[in-house]
Amino acid sequence: MFRDTEKMRKTMVALVTIVLLLSVILCIHSISGRGLIGCSQGSHCNMVLGSKWSFLFGIIPVSALAAGVWIAFLICLTLHKSSDLELQNFLNRILLILAGAVTGSAAWFIWLQSHMIKAFCPYCMTAHTLGIIISVLTIVWCVKQKPGHSILNIAFGIFIAVALAVVQFCTTPLTLAERGFTSEPLPELSAQELPVTGDPDAPHVITLLFDWQCSHCRQLHLMLPEVVEQTGGQVAFINCPISLSRECNPLVPMSSTDRFTGSCKLLHIGLALWRTDPVAFSRYEEWYWGDPAKGWNPPGVDEATAYAQDLIGADRLETAMNDEWIESYLQTVLQVFGRTSSGGRSAVPRLIYSGNWLIPEADDAAGLATLIETLIDQKPSI
Repeated sequence: MFRDTEKMRKTMVALVTIVLLLSVILCIHSISGRGLIGCSQGSHCNMVLGSKWSFLFGIIPVSALAAGVWIAFLICLTLHKSSDLELQNFLNRILLILAGAVTGSAAWFIWLQSHMIKAFCPYCMTAHTLGIIISVLTIVWCVKQKPGHSILNIAFGIFIAVALAVVQFCTTPLTLAERGFTSEPLPELSAQELPVTGDPDAPHVITLLFDWQCSHCRQLHLMLPEVVEQTGGQVAFINCPISLSRECNPLVPMSSTDRFTGSCKLLHIGLALWRTDPVAFSRYEEWYWGDPAKGWNPPGVDEATAYAQDLIGADRLETAMNDEWIESYLQTVLQVFGRTSSGGRSAVPRLIYSGNWLIPEADDAAGLATLIETLIDQKPSI
């Protein structure tokens, strides 16, 4: 493909530099939570980068490991200019190992996005694609210079990637939960006044705080009917919208960007529909959350407003959105939100039961049902 090996090396250096910068950007995002262009709440990008699979042992961003690999790549390609043949042969072996590791890791993370997260991050896929291209170029380049034990070195690199996949799969629990308990009395959020999934008279009625624009909330919401069924109707959920935007939630920590802009209006739209016409609300809810089998980009405020107006009429919607009950509800739910927050954390979805609360992450309804059982059985730790 390239006759001039030096030209080929420079091309690889350029590509490695690009993917290294991309890995560093993703690493900064994982550590700081700073937004990325096209990575808004609900987007596939947000679902992937906010997933537990984006970390190793729950604390090390996988993008940091990728950055380390690309730094090693860059060092090897830079030192390869040396006229020392022994050094060049050694660097070739290292590069082939890295190429195998990159290819195997790319396959693993593409599989995770496809089968576990069920969403694809364009930044991640760009990095994986460039990684595979660089790996192919590296193998061709090294073989041209010195044919020989290339397969063994590549195989060793793939073995490293397989080991990483096994470690991550074994150490990343299928269910996670941040837990807490509040000794402060919580204001009552009535199952008679708010949407409920399940029987409002079930033995265990759990309060669920969610933001309409939150992708994890959407994932959990789609599991709720199955959880109710798996628990034999013993559990029900009061669906309580909250906004994670400081436009109407002063308890959200200050940040440079408001990633939930518009969620206050969405909260009002949903409650207005529920108060006015529960059947129309059900249609709206089904439309807003979308098809469980497909990806999801949350509708914006204008789109949601237009759909709600089609359901009940513009005048009825405006009147209902100005209902004093909604403001009273907002003050109540903010108290619940504040008393079940710890360490400045403002995450949702949040499940609350008898003063116990947890922020769950589960891959399926069975895992979520298990977490809910522990929430119900949890003893208050005062």
